Amino acid sequence: MNRTDRDLVSASELAQLGYCERVAHFDWRYGARRSHEQLRAQDRGNAAHDQFYKDSLAIARESERKGRCFVATLALGECAETRALRAFRDLYLRRTAQGRWFIGTYYRLGPMVCDLLSRHPRLLSAVRTVVVMAGRLAARAVARRLTK
Repeated sequence: MNRTDRDLVSASELAQLGYCERVAHFDWRYGARRSHEQLRAQDRGNAAHDQFYKDSLAIARESERKGRCFVATLALGECAETRALRAFRDLYLRRTAQGRWFIGTYYRLGPMVCDLLSRHPRLLSAVRTVVVMAGRLAARAVARRLTK
């Protein structure tokens, strides 16, 4: 189904409904009349969204090459799930204080966990299953973020 601009309602238009539903209806029916200031603000907003999207793509590409996912690399090696977990780290976890704390803790404990797992193959096999599922979930989250 193809959507047109007339089918979509912006957040600004929804906010305007609370202000003046007659103006919103008039704009819908006859076309919005935007001031020069509103058009410039819209252009700035669109440019900011475009830049955010480009930055997200760059972060996802860099995630494929950098940073260690200790447990994922031990359990799976370099694969799509490992790259998805790195991208998830960069796109989601690094953006919050709690996420950065988690990353720091993981980097401190990851080598010890890997040492333990390498001495217990059955435990590593169980962890491998969990890491595959986590990688697939991360891949979905990253794909959703990059298609917004």
